[in-house]
Order: sequence, then C-alpha cells, then structure tokens
Amino acid sequence: MKKVFFFISVLAFVACTAPESAENIVVVKERVGYAGDGGKVGIGSQASVDLIVGLDEAWQKYDTAAMSQFLSESAKFNFDDGNSVEGAESFLKIVTQQASKDTSYTWNMFYAFAVNSETDTLGGDWVNAGFNVDGTYEGEVVEKVTYNEWYYVLDGKVTNWSSHKRKRND
Repeated sequence: MKKVFFFISVLAFVACTAPESAENIVVVKERVGYAGDGGKVGIGSQASVDLIVGLDEAWQKYDTAAMSQFLSESAKFNFDDGNSVEGAESFLKIVTQQASKDTSYTWNMFYAFAVNSETDTLGGDWVNAGFNVDGTYEGEVVEKVTYNEWYYVLDGKVTNWSSHKRKRND
C-alpha cells in the first residue's frame, strides 16, 4: 500500500509541475481553412498586430505625421462607403478632413489578430481588428457603429486597408 501511495504522490507531483521555462514549450502552428491565393491560413506575427495598435494610437490623436510612419507610400485604402484611394498621402488627407468635421469620434479597438497564407510569396500578414465607434455632435451621441478592418502588413508597413461598418444597437 505504501508503494501505491508513493507512486500516486510522485505522479501527482510530476503532473502539477510547470515546465522550467517557455523555451521548453513547443508551439505547433496548424494551418486551417484557405486563402484566396489557394494556401491554408495560419497565425501571423505579433509584430504585425503591434504595428496596427501603434497606427491606431496615432489615429486616435489624428497625428497624421505619426500615422505616415506605419503606411506604405503606395498603399491602397478601401472605405466602408465604397470609396477608394491610393497612396498614404491621399488617405491622410481624408483622415485630416474627418478630424475637422463637427461630429467628433471616439473609439476603442476591442480585438486584433494576424493571419497569413502559406502560399503568400510576399510574406505579409493580414491583421483583422474590430472597433466600437461613437460619433458625437454637440454633446449628443449621434452614431454608434462597429468597424471591422483588414490591414495587409508587409515589411513593417500597411500596404492595403479595407473598412466595413455596421450599426450598433446598444
């Protein structure tokens, strides 16, 4: 009986012991689904997510000089209303126009994640982010929406952006 108790005690101790360091943990990145280029989708990089978080921080301040550091000069931008522009400068002009309107906007990013395709020969990540946005005019909330945005990040810059919007009922 003492041997059984000893064996169970050792087994319980080993089962509850954490690994010595994170270096001993092997993460398997399984690819699932499919991308438009025919490749399976996998988890992208934290660096791409961090880039989008940095862009958002600059955008909330309408700091277009800081925003430009995150954007490729030849990037393509597709807005939720169907309009599109090419080039960071054109996009930043629109951001400046939005900042000067009578309705002010506040938002919070409530998620962001990065994915990539195994057959993407460029090697970029697609970052998806969600934002809850409130528009205020003369102290009253006049618009409550959620934006879903996709950013293609390549070589540390956004080269493609698209925005999709839906009304919130809260």
